[in-house]
Amino acid sequence: MSPVLLIPLVVSAILGAIGGSAFRWAVPQQAWNIFIATFLWTLIAAAGTAIGRFAVERVRRGQWRRGLWIAHVQSFPLTTVFLLVAALVSAGAVLVPELVPIVYAATLVVALSVAALGVLGSPYVK
Repeated sequence: MSPVLLIPLVVSAILGAIGGSAFRWAVPQQAWNIFIATFLWTLIAAAGTAIGRFAVERVRRGQWRRGLWIAHVQSFPLTTVFLLVAALVSAGAVLVPELVPIVYAATLVVALSVAALGVLGSPYVK
């Protein structure tokens, strides 16, 4: 596995552990605040690594398939690892059925935005 994906996966797992464990030691409102904050940091990690891959792979303007693939690969695995680890350490508090579609919708918005910015803002011309 590439370090470009492995390092953010480890970071997402750590963030998931922090966000999930907050339900064991903090009051519920504060735990949800910590969980949301750690999830936002996961999205920031996903966006940052996707932008880095756009630069390293020199994605050119108009390469929508490649841009969407990179954004997808750098976003959704991180969210999945974050949720799985958070669910494991939270004693079931994060397993709210309404939470999963919201989290993945936010991930989709970030992935599509990063893909559009990467492809439209690329300094590499066709």
